[in-house]
Amino acid sequence: MLENAALVIDANGAVDYAGPADALTAAQRANATNLHSALVTPAFIDCHTHAVFAGNRAEEFAQRLSGASYAEISAAGGGIMRTAKLTQEASEAQLIALALPRLLQLKADGVAALEIKSGYGLTLEAEAKMLRAAGCAAKLAGMEVQRTFLGLHALPAESKSASARIAFVREVCQQWLPALVQQGLVDAVDAFMEHIAFNAAEVRQFFNAAKALNVPVKLHAEQLSNLEGAALAAEFNALSADHLEHLSARGIAAMRAAKMTAVLLPGAFYCLKEKRVPPIAKLRKASLAALSPVADGAAVVGAGLAG
Repeated sequence: MLENAALVIDANGAVDYAGPADALTAAQRANATNLHSALVTPAFIDCHTHAVFAGNRAEEFAQRLSGASYAEISAAGGGIMRTAKLTQEASEAQLIALALPRLLQLKADGVAALEIKSGYGLTLEAEAKMLRAAGCAAKLAGMEVQRTFLGLHALPAESKSASARIAFVREVCQQWLPALVQQGLVDAVDAFMEHIAFNAAEVRQFFNAAKALNVPVKLHAEQLSNLEGAALAAEFNALSADHLEHLSARGIAAMRAAKMTAVLLPGAFYCLKEKRVPPIAKLRKASLAALSPVADGAAVVGAGLAG
């Protein structure tokens, strides 16, 4: 932290000088703008958003306030499935129009680069539509974007039987992912490994498909229970494991060895009225919670922006 500091921007918009204000020339001082003790930092990066979606879940928030659990709402057709239905019905133009104000608000809060996940499409066409909308909205907002194919987010209603479930996961791995990669829409893949979503075998199948295409992986892990998803993700040298409320000592050790990023999502935590806090002290002890996201194994906080 530098007190009484100055920042000089050249004609091309690049930082020419950052340091003590005493070092400024007379000409620089004459053209200076006083920021009145504002804190000047590099722009933020939000590494976990679901910023492209249609509809909202306001009524489900009321249900949560009344005591209903995430799993209960999901089992009744709410949660991801509700947003998926509305997102499937929306056009690409509508998704862009809905996403743009969200991105502009993030930009106004200091975010210059972000990750946007798909996952509410549940069909190849709708997933591609989401990823294209993410790229277009970010371009319109003047922000850098990384697009993540959240291929294993939820099972479509018609894929609930054991055989249909197997077929769905196989189709995502063998058809959807290669097609989306070929279209240049995928920077990474993600999955929701949880008892209400996908199991270890299914996530491993998906990650192996991504590995074969040289696509990095990340994982929604240990949000509602401990299925040792973080440890599985570490086997694939994942970019990150996210949520982590139920992260175990084994998961922490595996993430440290793989130099993964631990992403905490307080927005989702408070919105879902969760009670179990991620093992922050243990993450810090394992050097997985350094404040700088450029450090090996740094922990960062995402907005978890979602429908």
